Amino acid sequence: MSTPYLHGHHASVLRSHSWRTVENSCPHLLPYLSNPSLKILDVGCGPGTITVDLAARVPQGFVYAIDPSADVIEKARKHAEERGVTNVRFEVGDIFAWEKLHGLEEAGFDIVHAHQVLQHLQDPLGAMMEMKRLAKPGGILAVRDWNVNAMDWYPEHAGIQKWKDLYIKVALGLQAHPSIGKKLHAVALRAGFPRSDIEASVAAWTFSTPEERQFWCGLWADRTVKSDYRQRALDSGHATEQQLEEIATAWREMEQKEDGWFAVIHGQIICHVR
Repeated sequence: MSTPYLHGHHASVLRSHSWRTVENSCPHLLPYLSNPSLKILDVGCGPGTITVDLAARVPQGFVYAIDPSADVIEKARKHAEERGVTNVRFEVGDIFAWEKLHGLEEAGFDIVHAHQVLQHLQDPLGAMMEMKRLAKPGGILAVRDWNVNAMDWYPEHAGIQKWKDLYIKVALGLQAHPSIGKKLHAVALRAGFPRSDIEASVAAWTFSTPEERQFWCGLWADRTVKSDYRQRALDSGHATEQQLEEIATAWREMEQKEDGWFAVIHGQIICHVR
């Protein structure tokens, strides 16, 4: 079962999602993209930048992408059109109800991919088991999620620590899994993959240059006071308007730190389907 999406689809959220590419968001998948005829399923595709990048890398193949939000699916279709990529299909859909979608079939894909999806679900194990069903024998399941607990920054800032603590509380209140990145391999084991068929690794986004700090700190300042996350924090009683404004100010202060540095840590797995 899916939770209400913690972030929503405010411009500050899509600004981050639209920045994502195969190289910066699924480097663990790169060694498996040498076949130009692969059939790929992208689960929780958002505005489709990773999806379209994948499709461009398999010009004789095909990428099918699903996301529960009709609005972002439309943005994804427009992005593919603007890029001139035609071997891709975007549909509004849920991994827990994939049988309702035309073109999705059990054991139908060489690669099933999900980026920053399981952390937002009440049942990440169930989602992984469904994704496993959709991968062909000999195919792979590729999953990446962040570990909020492992995020770090410099210089120390009490306001950013308050953001981190609050984010975890709000996510857990939705029965989501904000630090699932560190245990993706464990979820895969429970989904029935032998440990020998699971490749587990770690990767990071680093934001340190003025441009990087402006991007990352700026979008989180906006998310804190403008996106659905704001309302979730207020509705849960974990924060007040004033506290959220103070956290947004902290992000703006970090943006201006010449020696500022922020690391977002991701766990990632490749699971081989037999």
